[in-house]
Amino acid sequence: MDSWARLHLVNRVLEAAPLLPFAVAFLRRRNIPYKLKPVYYYIGAEAFFFFLDRISRLTIRNNIYIYHLGTLLFVFFLAQTYRRLLPPGRVRAAIPISLVFFSVVAFLDATFLSGFFTLLNANSHSFGCTILIVLALVHISHLINSSPYTALEKQPDFFLSVAVLMYSSCSIISFIAVKTIYSSDYDRLTTLYLDRLFTTPDVLLFAIAMALLAWMFTFYPLSTPPRRALPKWLHYSSWRPRPFRLLYQPLMEQLQKEELQKH
Repeated sequence: MDSWARLHLVNRVLEAAPLLPFAVAFLRRRNIPYKLKPVYYYIGAEAFFFFLDRISRLTIRNNIYIYHLGTLLFVFFLAQTYRRLLPPGRVRAAIPISLVFFSVVAFLDATFLSGFFTLLNANSHSFGCTILIVLALVHISHLINSSPYTALEKQPDFFLSVAVLMYSSCSIISFIAVKTIYSSDYDRLTTLYLDRLFTTPDVLLFAIAMALLAWMFTFYPLSTPPRRALPKWLHYSSWRPRPFRLLYQPLMEQLQKEELQKH
């Protein structure tokens, strides 16, 4: 296996990263605060898209539409999260307006500019990631100003903004580069090599962002205490030592009867 094949294999493995935060969040779903519920729904959708991507590669040999849908949910769910996290003000009021513009760009990108099954949605993805980058920066500034004596790493939603900044800033470049590569007249082998070269940083940072979201959810307690997570028949508290028997009767009962007869 050459280095390019190994790189391709690593990319495919890292695409399973959403399964980690989804598993962590699912175990805490009842204790996730209202403000972060959209993040839980988003990673649930990403976990579903991981399996849908595998099916699409084997059946229709096309997974471009998943990127269009993924960007749509990524921007809408996280923008809704920031709308709940940020205090009332101009930025919060501008979120619905920015989502309307994003919807228009996403529709044009899927129908006329890139195609729903043809090219990556570099236009809508770049526009949506720009919105989220601005919201993440405003949110971090809000955390610093509202809780100056609380360390940022002690605040769960801080890791959300770090994940957004880390992934969104790189994915803009990756999406534009990959769309440019497939729109050019390179031969098939060169196109594949360039695709792997530019998508590897994007997939790697996406996996790191998912790990940060998983860490964010660990701040909240499990929905079910660990001792009650097992089936009832496996609970240690339900185990009882088997009684000693004499002539098919419990030995302790016989001793108690003898004591009563003596008195």
